[in-house]
Amino acid sequence: MSTEQSPIKKYRGSCHCGAFTYEVEVPEITSTTICTCSICRKRGYKCLELEKPLVVIRDEGKLASYSFGSKTFDHQFCSVCGTTVLAKSKDESDPRVGINVQTIHGLDIWSLKLGSYDGWSLDPPYVPATFTGPEPNPAGFEAGRVYHGSCHCGAVTLAVKVLGSLEDGTYKGPVLTCNCSFCRQGGYVYIYPSASQLSIQGGGDNLFYYTLGYHVWRKAFCRTCGTHVFCDANPDLTEAEVAALPEFVRNFRAAHLDGRPLNTGVLDGVDPAKLNPMKTDGWAREPKYVCP
Repeated sequence: MSTEQSPIKKYRGSCHCGAFTYEVEVPEITSTTICTCSICRKRGYKCLELEKPLVVIRDEGKLASYSFGSKTFDHQFCSVCGTTVLAKSKDESDPRVGINVQTIHGLDIWSLKLGSYDGWSLDPPYVPATFTGPEPNPAGFEAGRVYHGSCHCGAVTLAVKVLGSLEDGTYKGPVLTCNCSFCRQGGYVYIYPSASQLSIQGGGDNLFYYTLGYHVWRKAFCRTCGTHVFCDANPDLTEAEVAALPEFVRNFRAAHLDGRPLNTGVLDGVDPAKLNPMKTDGWAREPKYVCP
């Protein structure tokens, strides 16, 4: 077996809005691991454990912390854009820090070799929150299936009714993942129900929103655990702002105002890594994202 090591490279990374920016020196990144534990599944991140401390380039104090289970790790996410950046041990004698490899600039996430880790079987077992709200029952979905789900901490719960099954590939609708600047950081896999197919409980003050690009859509996150739940049309755009949008953006917005793109990681019993989503090239879209 070869003992040759990959060359050391310096990488720069950040949350999406740039409030937290860092550099790391690690062997060239050619692979990553998909963990099935509850937090990785719901928040979509892939962790790279560091042997050397990261170097903080910019820190505006916007990172929020979330712990669960045995509470041995702080999972830190940006409270502005929702990006999960890192996880670190809460034990001062344990120097372990893992960064979300998807936050590294210039890394082609889709070209990385993927390993897997059965984090779902770790103790203590994760118990999903119970949805107690009214079930969605849109016209035309009488024979549909209802999935329940939640953010990780359970402050936000939901039910969505779809045609077919996500697990066996009979789902009647698109299942997509994207390499745009936002989606690549969370590794999100989306389905696209309408507003009438989705029932949300515990929204309101439990959610914060982030907009980017043309600010046509907003991304909803749980304030406590940082889980990205869904997207919807930005209600704060004025008529003048809508009129000033490029025509293709304005037309797309008008055609999808009723859409509620849903992060499949929040659904109970659904593993996004097994859904075989179609890949869309969001990185090529305008306006171009400028890495912080």
